[in-house]
Amino acid sequence: MSMPKALIVVLLGMSVLWSAVARAQSCHQPPLVRFSGLFLPVEERGRSGVPTLRVLVAEKRWIFRIAKVENLTGRDLSALRLLQVLFPPQVYFVGPEEFVRPLQDPEVAGKRLRIEGLLYTADRVLLMTAMEVRGD
Repeated sequence: MSMPKALIVVLLGMSVLWSAVARAQSCHQPPLVRFSGLFLPVEERGRSGVPTLRVLVAEKRWIFRIAKVENLTGRDLSALRLLQVLFPPQVYFVGPEEFVRPLQDPEVAGKRLRIEGLLYTADRVLLMTAMEVRGD
């Protein structure tokens, strides 16, 4: 094979590989999820049969009693499957200070929370994009 033909073959192979990598990366975007529930002190045990997650927000540890999980992107994972892939059931909540600070306050215990974010299941990290605390 002459040099120009070999160069064309190499370039063609690299472009096919590059497009496959780009497709694979776009398929593995983290799902946008919404968790609703209550933070409980770590000392409290969750009721059996109620799904919980161990949550770490900066240095503060919580038990998150989950009332509802929604997959907002409509991707492959159902809400139940999202919880199943988080093993062990521990998630680090990270994000802007305006979301992190209220979740470190002991006064948030027992209040209804709705937290949205990108869930990186392999790393067990939720990058918060929205957060609401309700006192009712």
